[in-house]
Amino acid sequence: MAFMDTESVREFATRTNRPIPGQSLTNDVDTPAPYERPPEFRTKEEAANYFFKLITAEENFDAFMDLLSDGVPVMNIVQVLLTKSFEDGEINPDMMLMLAEPLAYILLGLAEREGIKAVIVDDEEEKEKNTFRAKLQTIKNPKDDEEVPMVEKIQEVPSLMSRSQKGEQ
Repeated sequence: MAFMDTESVREFATRTNRPIPGQSLTNDVDTPAPYERPPEFRTKEEAANYFFKLITAEENFDAFMDLLSDGVPVMNIVQVLLTKSFEDGEINPDMMLMLAEPLAYILLGLAEREGIKAVIVDDEEEKEKNTFRAKLQTIKNPKDDEEVPMVEKIQEVPSLMSRSQKGEQ
């Protein structure tokens, strides 16, 4: 698997030329897609070693550390690496799930060693809260809520479970 730079990652995430549902049922069985064949790595250790060598390779290491120092969440990088590896037929979907945590720890450990404070996940809720707080701070004179009297009285309707009065049937 070749390393993907920032532009390749963005292009990979936004591509729209995906197969239509059911297309794999009409493909030629003699030439299966890479992910339809047995995976290249059959054990978790083999795959983890492969990813460690991939990340620490001289030509890739600086790019990975640049991504982490730019604030790209570790789990986003892990997701891209594992998805690409699955598409290339290197691992199966079960192996993707088993490798997510070890691969994240590899990236976090290497980032810590380089003195980079890595972001683990992108917390969208926290960003929304901060945006809301900032907007609230722009209000100069906040007012308390006023009680509004009920305009219309709702008439009571008998319950469907109550016994009916004689003559109401």
